[in-house]
Amino acid sequence: MSSSVICQHSRKRPIDTTGGGCVAANNNDGGGTSAGVRTSSSKRSSSGNNNGTTISTASRATQAQEYKRRQIIQETWGFREVLAECGLLEFAAGKNSTSSPLADDENQDGDNIVFHGNENATTPSTSELGCQLEPSVSSSTLLSSLHALLLEMSKNGIDPNNARILKDMEDIILGNDNEHNHSGDGTKSSSSLLRRMLLPLYRVRDYSPRGVGDDPQHQYYDFSQFSQPDIMSDGNHPGKKIIVESSSLVKVLLRVDALQPTLLTALMQKLPELATPPSSEEGDGNTNYGEEDVPRLIFSNMRWLDHIVDYSLLTNAFVECLTILASSSSSCVKTRDVLLDAIATLPDVLNDSNGFYYCGGGDDIGNGGDASGDGSESSSSNPILSTLQLLRLEDPTLLVPCLDAIGSLPLTEDEMNHVMRDALEALTNVDSSGLPALTTFVMNHCPKGTTDMAREVIEEIRKLPLGNSGAGSMGGEDDEEEDDMNSNVTVNGRTNAASPSAASSCLTIESLSRGFAHRPDLTLTLLKSIKETPMGGYHPPADIWLLACCASAPHNRPKVKSLFKSKASTGMFTSRLLRESLSGNGIALTSLFGTSLCDLADGLLRSSTSTSSLDVSTSTGGRAACELGVTLYEILFEEFREPMHRQELVGSLVTHVGSGVNVHPSEVDAALRVFCGIIDKSKDGAMALRPFTPFLTSMLDHLHQMTPYQVRRIFLILFAVGGDGDEDGAGSTMRGGACDDVQIVIRKHLSLTPFAMKRIGIIGTVAFAVSRSSLLEDRQADTTFLPSTAAVASSPIMQEIKDMIQSAYSNCKPTVNSTRTNGNFQNTVATISAGSPVFGGSSMAFLLDELCHAVRGGRLTTPIKEWIDETIKNDFENWFVGDFVEADSIPKVSKGECIAKGTPLAGVPKCSADLALLDGTSTNINAPPGEIRFEVAGSESMVYTKILPLLASHERAEREILPVLLSPMFRLTATLSDCRYGGLGLHEVDAVLDCPLLLPSKESSGMEFEDLSPTKQWVVTASYYFATCWVRQLINSFIYAADESTANTDSIGAPAGSCMSCISSQRMNSGDVQKTIIARLSALVELEEELSFTASKCYGFAPPGLDVLPPPKILLNDFGVLQNDAENKAITNIDSKKASKEEKKAAMEAKKRSSQLKKTKQKHEEMLVRRTFGTLRQLDPHVCVTLGFGDLSVMGSTDTNSGSQGLSQFQQVATCGGPVTKLLLKLMQRVLSESLYNKKSQAQIENRPIEDDDNDNPYAATMPLVTVTSNFADIALASCEESSKTCFALLDQFLRSGAFASLYEHLAAVAELRCGANRTVDDPELECQLIDTARCLFSCVESVMCSDMLTSSVTGRMFLASILKQIAEGDRNDYSCNTKRHRISTATMKTLMSFISENVNEIVVGAYTEDFAFAMDGVNCMQAIFECSQRISDCHEEKGVNHQDNVSSLSEKLFTASKKLLCQNWPDGTKMNKGNVGVLLSFFVEHSPDRMKTLSYLVDDVLQEVKVLEKGGAVQSFPTCSHQTFGIFHSTVLQYLWREIERLFQSSLGKTKDPSAATNVMNLLQRMIRLLQELSDLTNEQTSKNFLSLQHLKFGSRFLETFVLNAIPFFQVHFRDHQESILETIRCVQTWSRELYHILSHGKRKKDAKLAKEAPRAKKALEMFIHKVKAMLKKNNCMTAMWTKTLKSRVADGKGLGEDDASDDEEQNDDCSLSQSGDETGGSESDEQSDDSDTDEE
Repeated sequence: MSSSVICQHSRKRPIDTTGGGCVAANNNDGGGTSAGVRTSSSKRSSSGNNNGTTISTASRATQAQEYKRRQIIQETWGFREVLAECGLLEFAAGKNSTSSPLADDENQDGDNIVFHGNENATTPSTSELGCQLEPSVSSSTLLSSLHALLLEMSKNGIDPNNARILKDMEDIILGNDNEHNHSGDGTKSSSSLLRRMLLPLYRVRDYSPRGVGDDPQHQYYDFSQFSQPDIMSDGNHPGKKIIVESSSLVKVLLRVDALQPTLLTALMQKLPELATPPSSEEGDGNTNYGEEDVPRLIFSNMRWLDHIVDYSLLTNAFVECLTILASSSSSCVKTRDVLLDAIATLPDVLNDSNGFYYCGGGDDIGNGGDASGDGSESSSSNPILSTLQLLRLEDPTLLVPCLDAIGSLPLTEDEMNHVMRDALEALTNVDSSGLPALTTFVMNHCPKGTTDMAREVIEEIRKLPLGNSGAGSMGGEDDEEEDDMNSNVTVNGRTNAASPSAASSCLTIESLSRGFAHRPDLTLTLLKSIKETPMGGYHPPADIWLLACCASAPHNRPKVKSLFKSKASTGMFTSRLLRESLSGNGIALTSLFGTSLCDLADGLLRSSTSTSSLDVSTSTGGRAACELGVTLYEILFEEFREPMHRQELVGSLVTHVGSGVNVHPSEVDAALRVFCGIIDKSKDGAMALRPFTPFLTSMLDHLHQMTPYQVRRIFLILFAVGGDGDEDGAGSTMRGGACDDVQIVIRKHLSLTPFAMKRIGIIGTVAFAVSRSSLLEDRQADTTFLPSTAAVASSPIMQEIKDMIQSAYSNCKPTVNSTRTNGNFQNTVATISAGSPVFGGSSMAFLLDELCHAVRGGRLTTPIKEWIDETIKNDFENWFVGDFVEADSIPKVSKGECIAKGTPLAGVPKCSADLALLDGTSTNINAPPGEIRFEVAGSESMVYTKILPLLASHERAEREILPVLLSPMFRLTATLSDCRYGGLGLHEVDAVLDCPLLLPSKESSGMEFEDLSPTKQWVVTASYYFATCWVRQLINSFIYAADESTANTDSIGAPAGSCMSCISSQRMNSGDVQKTIIARLSALVELEEELSFTASKCYGFAPPGLDVLPPPKILLNDFGVLQNDAENKAITNIDSKKASKEEKKAAMEAKKRSSQLKKTKQKHEEMLVRRTFGTLRQLDPHVCVTLGFGDLSVMGSTDTNSGSQGLSQFQQVATCGGPVTKLLLKLMQRVLSESLYNKKSQAQIENRPIEDDDNDNPYAATMPLVTVTSNFADIALASCEESSKTCFALLDQFLRSGAFASLYEHLAAVAELRCGANRTVDDPELECQLIDTARCLFSCVESVMCSDMLTSSVTGRMFLASILKQIAEGDRNDYSCNTKRHRISTATMKTLMSFISENVNEIVVGAYTEDFAFAMDGVNCMQAIFECSQRISDCHEEKGVNHQDNVSSLSEKLFTASKKLLCQNWPDGTKMNKGNVGVLLSFFVEHSPDRMKTLSYLVDDVLQEVKVLEKGGAVQSFPTCSHQTFGIFHSTVLQYLWREIERLFQSSLGKTKDPSAATNVMNLLQRMIRLLQELSDLTNEQTSKNFLSLQHLKFGSRFLETFVLNAIPFFQVHFRDHQESILETIRCVQTWSRELYHILSHGKRKKDAKLAKEAPRAKKALEMFIHKVKAMLKKNNCMTAMWTKTLKSRVADGKGLGEDDASDDEEQNDDCSLSQSGDETGGSESDEQSDDSDTDEE
């Protein structure tokens, strides 16, 4: 078309005769002549259409001609002409795309334009503006005109479907319009015009301010603040203003439905061309200004369209564009940028959810999507998702943009599931940079309410590589060295910029924290997934990170803490796992420091407060969680080095110390261990703590309320941290420095008299010595120019240590021969344990034990130890050791006197006073006859231990102080000589091992004891007390020299820091030592028997440190003297026939008083014995290895290593057990219980001696001096946790010595002697000995089997397998010889357990026994074996292995043994209670092959016979069932009926939907209800109904509750198939439930508190039964069978009040609510029953 034609016709508007033509808006301003004509035409057209004015026929003809003429013109119009016709000047004649906006009106060359609101602000040139509109046309009028014109052309056939316009528009967009697509300089520009079409439209108008000018049409009025466009003005011509519209031309065109599909497709096709950089062949390479931003302008115009006409076409175009761009994005930066913009814009363009569903799902979505539900089909048919997935796979760097796009798309549930699985698959190989975005997407877009998907998400997140050491480490030893070399990169030990991996970890943590905070479903799934990880499974480090992220939300912290405690108690969360997870990740964990980690560490550390719980599992879990808290605090202090962070940690720990003192001591211990761990486990730990010295010294305020363990820790911490400013001393090295305040505290407390005060000073002294010795060793290592001994000797620190110890020793040392009693020894006896001298002795003993503790720690230097040894040995020999006279030097006269008096020549003391005690010539009236006792056979000892001379001395210090020092002083001496602690060997002190003791004669502790004076009684009792302590200490000191299992091996059980050496270095013959140890154990047994007797009779004796226990007032007469029962005996012996009434009455009262006195006296004496034995020195746990000595073997010392090969020798064994064996077995049981369960007896906790602290010695060095991994046990111990390492080391010693193999030998010997062919029948003494031994054996086996520690970890199961092998087979050599041990399978372990159970079963039921307690110990042991077998199956199941046979075998043995014991006739007087008969009955039912058959047998055949029994009789088939035990049988059967209905509906049978299988369920339910009814009838016939009614109400309500919650829904499913059976079952339950109403009514009348406690639950169950049955019957149209009635008030047995003679039939007529018509209608009755006495329905 020529330009003249355009000029002639382009200014004319078409007239729309249909009323749908183009109507231009009138803005009351002039826009040129043509504009004015068009406006007038518009006005006439508008007036004709809107006002209904009649047009004349002439006018109609004229308009028709005009209309036809315009149609002819429109036939040649293209896209440009349409735009020009609608008011766009950009495409008008003479207009160029680059001309100035003011060029048509005035020849202006200035492009300086300013905004209307700011005349001084300049903007860029007009190249930033788009196409120009006519002054009177806005974007909205342009849109209306385009829509009307295109519609007119299409309807009139001028351009059908606007095909010509669309083709022209497509050519312009794609650059195919060669005629007009040129830039101003004549060069071709394919994107210049497109760019102006994408920029905002504008129009130029004359500006006339309001009130200026007379023509209102030429005045400009401002828009409102909501509709005013941007207005710019030319700085040189203020009369012209430019109005910038908010929309571009493309934006307007996209809102036209006819143009939108083609335009969008053309734009998407143009994008790849724009993304390709121009080649050198195309022009000179010059481009117009701003053409680089065309792709982004396209995306900007396509965003957020009101609607999309053809969604599928746009989707295909977008997919094609993405595919083309992706093909070249890797080689071109510009193309990649456009691709990223396209992916980011995708959700904003395809934002029509309906269209997206249609496009994505197709016909499948319309029909409900993928029937499989996995989303694979629907997602694959969605081209957008498929394309984005393909892009991600081809270019992994596009993962984040693709996820962002997908996350904003409206996806269906199946599509989202497919996307989630694709994202989860990407988690496995995503790099660190993409991990934060991917986790954010997964956490935010995981579908809610889908547990399966949430579980998949959590499982994949748990596999993330979180917690890898080195990802963002905030420093370490290597980091510090690098920081020193690159000081300009780091500040204060922390990197200025985190590494990329650390930054990625930080972002990942923030993403996970936000996700868990706002997604409770994912939080619960995570906690459940970690909780359900089986024991023995693997917890990755990511679990710790995820839980920390989860705990960042306050509402999740309690759940996370609880999970930590439970996993710690099972051994699944360990300190090692925490260190592997968190160490080296300080930067990454920064965001979690204040939100979760500190609070989590605080909560875990406080878990130790639960150790006081009686529940062993709870206390064990608390201790394990506390250890995690300790480790977590250490990690946080190491990783976060900012002073602010560390100050918060130190302040929190000090708060733990202050708040836990005297309330929760375990919490204080844990907090102090954290400080010690910080100091010992890091080179600069002390230096790091030094800035916080004021915090640490504040803990000194709590010293008086702390335990010795805690005081010890505090002093060591303060000495290590220093802070006294001595740069030349300890302060510079942070080892051994001491503050002046600490020194003052120590010296002050040493000078005080009370033991509690002096103890603090003693601990401070020893702590000072240990700290300064460590400093001395450090300096010795740094001294190269002097020999080591010279360096130590020349150090002033050596003299400081000696002076400090000497000062404490002088303050505590007793002064002998300085205080002599003035003849009145008896007056001092009663106050011995309460006076200050005894406390002085305790101070000295405490100092000796504390020094021994320090020596065993291994940190005291050798010169200090030599000096202490020299000082102590002299005093020990002078005070406690006496010499015998050599046989050759005894005069003949003296020899004759000795022989005459019965004194052996080899046992003549040199001391005349001691000799006088032996020959009875002593002038000491307070001393009982003496005797040299407990000589070791075959030894020629030249010395003896003086005990009686000290206790009988008139010198108070010798009598009250020195005996207390005997054992502590020798313990220190032996420790200094022990090669394990740096000594030369125990051979230096071996003389005291076999030396005899000078004690009171054996007759003094027999029947003559009560005839002695109180003073002599006290001397005898005290002598036996200190002799027992002495013998125990001898055994403890030399037991390691007697253990052959440690020969040529490392001492695993030695405390940390000890010198590891073999037994040969002790320079003693282990065989000789073993015999001596056994002899000493025999002496110990005898001493303990004598001490038990004398301590119970001597009321004036009290152990050191305790006050005398005053006897009960009833034992004292009016004068405060113990009453003599002789008078009462004389009165009771009066002849009743000759006695008068008054004498008989007095005799009865005397008899009653005598019985009361006897009971009170017996209790008091038992209390005296308990408190005496509770303060004795405890035997070392290692003493249990004595069981493995050959001399104690039941087969003799000739063949102790043959194991099961020597089984035939048991037939030749004549005896088994004995006092020594019994003592060792009891010790072993106690040791196993305390170590495996982490608990101690109450007596041991209250009076715990200091030697018990060896397992956690704060004086010990951090690492052992020698560490050698030689065998299986060492490897296993190296892999276990510190908290359980002591226990496993002890088990290793027992296994090496064959102690557990000894259990097998004794079990086999007892079984042979009791049940074998050569058993002795008429030997009650041997039978009693065998039973005592067997009970001890059962206790040891039960302690092993009940331990969760041995089944909860891999190391524990390895030790358990070895223990089982020894106990079941007796092989001593297998454990010590196999250095490489294979893990024993679960099936093998269960087989070994079966062997042990068989031995126990044979001992218990293989022969008749009258000891019910012995039988119960055996059955309980078998039950423990069975439970251990089940725990092993749960913890470590092997695929393809069936363990049911072994379990059935154990269960069958328990069933058989329980039944035999229940059916056995027990002697008269045997107490039968819930603890024996009840337990046996539970085992009998629980392990029965058919529990319902067993329950039916008990009810029908056993309990039914009770009602015909005579008083005192028993059921013939079940002698344990009588009137006395009826309640036990009744409650047990009720309890198991309730458990049976629970098991029924938990099984697959109870959940079946098969009608034939449901018949079995109905039959079982009817049998249970029948048994309940029979039990109810039996209860009514018993006389003692209170207990029976309580049990019936308790378990009956639980049975009914389970029935309602499980059986009623089951009935609903099967009602149509089993209607009659269901109705009959409900009728039976309704009849039986009346009994519960009767019991409730009875309890209310009688005001029974126990029945009232169970009443709410019973009432709730009864009401639930009524309402649930109503609902079921109503749903099945059976309501006609149900009616209600009111029950009469009845007593517990069902009889009406005041109607005892009423018959059962009358009662049924009164109370029955069954309807006979109910059977006809298929219904059943269920009564709403109420009690008349309550007035309300119950």
